[in-house]
Amino acid sequence: MQQLAALPVPDTVTESFDRLCSFAAGPVCVAVSGGGDSLALLVLAAAWAKRRGRTILSFTVDHRLRPEAAAEARHVAGISRDLGIRHETLAWAAPKAGQAVARAARHDLLAGAAAQADSRLILTAHTEDDQAETVLIRARSGSGWYGLAGIQTLAVTPATGNGSDALVARPLLGMSREALRGVLTAEGLRWIEDPSNSDPRFERVRMRRLLAEVPGLRAGVLSCQNGLQAFRTVEDRALGRWLDGCVRSEGEGISISGGLPEGERGVRALSLVIQLTTMRARPPRADAMVRLARRLGTPRPFRAATLGGAIISAGDGIIHLKAEQLLDLPVVNAIPARLAAFRTVCSGKP
Repeated sequence: MQQLAALPVPDTVTESFDRLCSFAAGPVCVAVSGGGDSLALLVLAAAWAKRRGRTILSFTVDHRLRPEAAAEARHVAGISRDLGIRHETLAWAAPKAGQAVARAARHDLLAGAAAQADSRLILTAHTEDDQAETVLIRARSGSGWYGLAGIQTLAVTPATGNGSDALVARPLLGMSREALRGVLTAEGLRWIEDPSNSDPRFERVRMRRLLAEVPGLRAGVLSCQNGLQAFRTVEDRALGRWLDGCVRSEGEGISISGGLPEGERGVRALSLVIQLTTMRARPPRADAMVRLARRLGTPRPFRAATLGGAIISAGDGIIHLKAEQLLDLPVVNAIPARLAAFRTVCSGKP
């Protein structure tokens, strides 16, 4: 097991680790459930870190929803130990059923643990297969082109508590599940199969089966996603320039000078700033966002409005936003760092 860190890392994966891990100095955190994808990520990250002189930390979230979870965390801890990597199990204090609420809790725990370790970079093991499944799920829900660009290699954590400026990086989006399990098999490592991964009650499982059953569908979906990604990169760079030049944190809120970008970009920009102001993970309703952006874009006097938990006012060429409900001081103090994280992700520059 000690020889695992000498594992050769494919050049494309090395380049992905190099690029994504350049966005933050200090320890690199790896989220490891014990499944095949995340365990392969841990092994590849350990090999990469040894070559680059970086420190890796591994975290396993125990949602305390399945009795097997504690043993699975111990399995990850043992492999981490053999790799010379510090591991910590993060237990969800108040477990609740439901994938969405569990996902939110997982991000909160990971971001908080990363912050405690003086890190702001969390690696997750999303694969090319996850990408194809996600695009199908979004298409089925009526997502626009921006969402159909799929999972991004770098994003700001959806966590809004401690560590809310952490970056989530996905260096394996160009690899398949099959290839990652090949890495583990070659090293003689056992991974854990989550029973939910074969439960057809979940939409992702149904999309996974569809992709396996329809010849050429996976390649077609990924080709479409890749094309839309090029457009999204252009859009995000423009949004990053706007955030850098026009948006400032002020007191308990945020100010925008020079107005919103035009059209769809302006709606997206306003939605993001409202989320930053309120430190909420979910965006406001799309139809309400469109109406508010149009009102702010007209020359007529603007009466203060509320949306998504924010109070929006405008005057003398400045748009002001503040949370409708008083935020705790640590949350308010975290807004500038979270704004800076979004600037980093949108600009694509460390």
